[in-house]
Amino acid sequence: MFLFNDQVRAILLAQFKGIYNRFGGGSGGGRAFYWISSVLWYGGVCFLAWLAATALPEVRSRDTLAAILSSGLLFASLFWQFVPVMLASTGVSLDLRRLMVYPIAPSRLFAIEVALRVSTGVEVLIVMAGAAVGLMRSPVAPLWGPLFFLPFVAFNLLLSAGVRDLLTRLLSRRGVRELVIFGIVLLSALPQLLAVAIPPEQWKTIFSRYSGDVPVLPLPWQCAAELSTGRVGVLPLAALAAWTAAAAWFGYSQFRRGLRWDADATRSKERASTSRGYLALLDSFYALPRRFLPDPLGALVEKDLRVLSRAPRFRLVFFMGFSFGLIIWLPLAMGRGRTPGVFSENILVWVSMYAALLLGEVLFWNAFGFDRAASQAYYVMPVRISTVLLAKNITAVFLLLLEVACVTAVTLLLRVRFPLYKIPEAFAVTLLLCLFLLGIGNLTSTHYPRPVDPAQSWRHANSGKVQGLLLLVYPVLALPVAISYLARYAFDSEWAFYGALASAFVVALLFYRVSLDSSVAAADNRREQILAALSRGEGPIS
Repeated sequence: MFLFNDQVRAILLAQFKGIYNRFGGGSGGGRAFYWISSVLWYGGVCFLAWLAATALPEVRSRDTLAAILSSGLLFASLFWQFVPVMLASTGVSLDLRRLMVYPIAPSRLFAIEVALRVSTGVEVLIVMAGAAVGLMRSPVAPLWGPLFFLPFVAFNLLLSAGVRDLLTRLLSRRGVRELVIFGIVLLSALPQLLAVAIPPEQWKTIFSRYSGDVPVLPLPWQCAAELSTGRVGVLPLAALAAWTAAAAWFGYSQFRRGLRWDADATRSKERASTSRGYLALLDSFYALPRRFLPDPLGALVEKDLRVLSRAPRFRLVFFMGFSFGLIIWLPLAMGRGRTPGVFSENILVWVSMYAALLLGEVLFWNAFGFDRAASQAYYVMPVRISTVLLAKNITAVFLLLLEVACVTAVTLLLRVRFPLYKIPEAFAVTLLLCLFLLGIGNLTSTHYPRPVDPAQSWRHANSGKVQGLLLLVYPVLALPVAISYLARYAFDSEWAFYGALASAFVVALLFYRVSLDSSVAAADNRREQILAALSRGEGPIS
């Protein structure tokens, strides 16, 4: 507790009160929905923890137990370090710009930042707690074995803090951001591409030929697994301590660099270096809506295009939409010796739907988030709130279809084989899903609005109500698409597919119309609550 002096406790207390007031001020139905969805999610995680607690005692060989734990801890590290990157999320973290005014030593701030890294690996900690119970019940592991999970957890917390600060600086630089994401994409794709490109029998030959020449490194998950099963030795102890010390040095050094880093100065230099020709080309692109849409609708669409295209948060998610989606499905479509199947033929559909769900956080679920306090202008300007919502929906449709076009172009450049009629099919299916997303998004934007900093590439802790809503809504929204493909399979007819799809479009349009009217009424009736929520500033912990 020596790290938590009066200043730190004051910051944490203010943040706790802010979070309490935010959840306490919501409706009873919203709170109930949040808790129900949280119970469902973490109930599944607790089931995995129970499975680990009951399965590990059944393992009678210490070698087998160490191998199982090593694989599990490796997966835990990958989840802790890479899943937040793939979701472009940092969970709960310090906002250093708001903390520079406090007379607090950097070491104390770093201790808080490391503790907040727990927010990105809560699921891992729950499963590891179950594994610890299983180890204590194991007949081949000592009772004190799970204590070696603690330095392994510290290693991941410290490493996660360093990765977060490093990527925050890299992702704020134009050009570097895209290169970093492209590198992460290639790194994520490498195991899948190798597994698909090299047949299993060749893997066996390679492993038997070179396994004796590959040095066995004392990796942190292997050392923690060996120590937790009772194999205490100088090498695993020294290696685990060295890994933890290296993670502490990396995390603290990156944190100190983040304290000295000025994001506004970096963006100012980038704007000054932008060529005039490039700016003129962008202005022509932004002016397109005013040529086809009447004012004020065209002007509002142009404004939203300018805001989103300049937001690092949107650009990051847009790039991930046609990169990570292809990484997930591309190995299934490029496998050697495989005949065309449901994955390879429908790769455009899978990637496009993934991109639509990923873009939902910046285009649909919180339409007024980037406007923040500027949303007050919508209630004083001579423009209807229905026109404002319609403009945001048109912008979302345009950008989502542009995302699908990028997915199609990249897929064709990679020469992935699929039927060409899948291109209009992907656009149609994505547009259908988009209509449902717009209907739900208009309701969430007017009932659960929250301010979003467009300059932050990472997503911080989201509203729990909206997060819970996503867990239940996404499977329901995919049902019309699934029914259309089931109709094609059942009747073996393209007419059946497009007939079911057309019927789903009618339902989607009716649903969108009803939700738009309801959202407009909510925007008028909840004017003060919406403006208060969007004007609320973030605390020192965001």
